[in-house]
Amino acid sequence: MKEQGHWEWSDATGPRGNLREAVALFDTEEDMQAAVDDLESHGFSNAAISRPVRPEEVASVIQTPVLNVADLEDDARVPREPVDDNNSRTGITMVAVLIPIYLLLLAGAAVAAGHGLKTWEAVVLVVGLGAVGMLGAGYYVSKLSTEKRTRIRSEQSLGGLLLWVRTGSREQEGRALEILRRHAGRDVHLHGPAVQH
Repeated sequence: MKEQGHWEWSDATGPRGNLREAVALFDTEEDMQAAVDDLESHGFSNAAISRPVRPEEVASVIQTPVLNVADLEDDARVPREPVDDNNSRTGITMVAVLIPIYLLLLAGAAVAAGHGLKTWEAVVLVVGLGAVGMLGAGYYVSKLSTEKRTRIRSEQSLGGLLLWVRTGSREQEGRALEILRRHAGRDVHLHGPAVQH
């Protein structure tokens, strides 16, 4: 995707300054993720796709309760965050699980070697610490999953999951709108300064 300075849009101020964006609401996370995957497979950078932060954080920033996510679609004050990439999320989860297990296994082996434990004692220690690591990692992953489900349900209760897609040309505009609609996007539209040519 082109850098902002090379985009076709004018310097007129739109909902996101000099940014031209496609906007959509989704009823389910699955539909939204399918749209994100489709956008990325059609040349849109992950950096061009964003979502609002948690509703309570949005309300704190804009000093107004969030009663309907649709009210945030064209509000430039709404703080944003990147959309979670499935592959990145899986990788982070794997790291979160494996690192504590690995460290505790190493610690167990070091203690066993440093204290001259018998073989069976060393095995029990290492396996026990590994199990502790697995339990801790499992708790962490479960907590993240619960927090994500709670957030999704909260946004759904407020009208849907909001997605913005930055575009840099007429072609990207049309492609983004078509993809968002294809994956059951609602209230699909563009905002930002009008194209000059």
